Amino acid sequence: MDFETTFIAQVITVIGFAIGLSIVVASGRYPRHIRESLRAYAYGKFLLGSAFLIAGLRADQMPELLIPLANGVGLAGLMMNHTSVRHLQRRPARPFGPAVVGGTVGLSCLLLLLADGDIAWVRILVSFATSGVLLFIAFAVLVRYERRGIPHYVTGLLCIALALVYLIRMAAGLSQEEAPATYMLDDHVERATFLLTLLGTVVGAINYVLMASDEFNRELAKLAHTDGLTGALNRRRLFELGEIEFRRARRHDREMTVLVLDIDRFKSINDCSGHPFGDRVIQAVVDCCTGQVRREDAVGRIGGEEFAILLPEIGAEAGRLLAERLRGTIERQLVQLGSEGGVTVTCSIGGVSLTKEHSEFSDMIAQSDSALYDAKRGGRNQVRFFSDALRVKALPA
Repeated sequence: MDFETTFIAQVITVIGFAIGLSIVVASGRYPRHIRESLRAYAYGKFLLGSAFLIAGLRADQMPELLIPLANGVGLAGLMMNHTSVRHLQRRPARPFGPAVVGGTVGLSCLLLLLADGDIAWVRILVSFATSGVLLFIAFAVLVRYERRGIPHYVTGLLCIALALVYLIRMAAGLSQEEAPATYMLDDHVERATFLLTLLGTVVGAINYVLMASDEFNRELAKLAHTDGLTGALNRRRLFELGEIEFRRARRHDREMTVLVLDIDRFKSINDCSGHPFGDRVIQAVVDCCTGQVRREDAVGRIGGEEFAILLPEIGAEAGRLLAERLRGTIERQLVQLGSEGGVTVTCSIGGVSLTKEHSEFSDMIAQSDSALYDAKRGGRNQVRFFSDALRVKALPA
């Protein structure tokens, strides 16, 4: 390996360490899953830089040990990219995966060198393993990753391109004459591979930072739009979506139903069992609601123990059935939780379906609230729609 290829390896080392250090320093202020992803990526760059440092400086000194070490460390660093992607998606990461891959490749290289001292087979093995890891990362980014954007596609395509480069390097190793371990490979394929790896390191780091930024922006949007205790939409976001769905239903002459749900005697639950238990009840009620509604519906917390549910393209009859199912589900599923605190957990639900008389979304919320209060006055743990409320008010005292 002459000065030119050695120089490329040393540049990759410097860039790898610089990127890793920069990302570690910047990772401290991010949410936990993004911070863990950034640090995993940074550690991968440290390992990659170390691998190329060993490869660029080993010369004729202990090649049987330094060649396996460089390749094992490099593959472990590359696998850290996959770990960082899993952290970004909040998927469980395999903490020993990079070490297993790196150790396996390093041990295989050592056995090959001890067997016949031919570096060509090491080149073939490492190229094949590198291509496999790159394709594995590409699959994780292009197929498994949810809510992909342009940086994700660029990263995936870059991994595929580099995998092809290493397959070409493997083919060159197959056609190469036998070479001793002390011989430093330095041909056009090796130089091109190193240069493209250098380019991939820089471009890949930029795209990874953009991926992490996208995830951070989604996290900020989630914090701005959701309730911190339950994960349901907060009042502001629910009303925004309500206005959007209301206008859409009006424009396309579609049905729409709004439910307002309130936990019965919640103050006594807090007084009897304490606020932490009350928080558990609120969370359990939201879990019941989200488990019963469709993906296109929206559940939001609009008060302390009061929630609203938007049901696009749901009419009055279907809305009543869903409301009754929600009420019954909460009553049944929260029996055990209520027994822990010595209380009974039920809810009252008020609802209204869109009619021509509604001019604004706030009208539907107001009428749902009116129906809810009628359900509470009627004995709680029941469902009333606004039409029911009107009939009750019309009855003689």
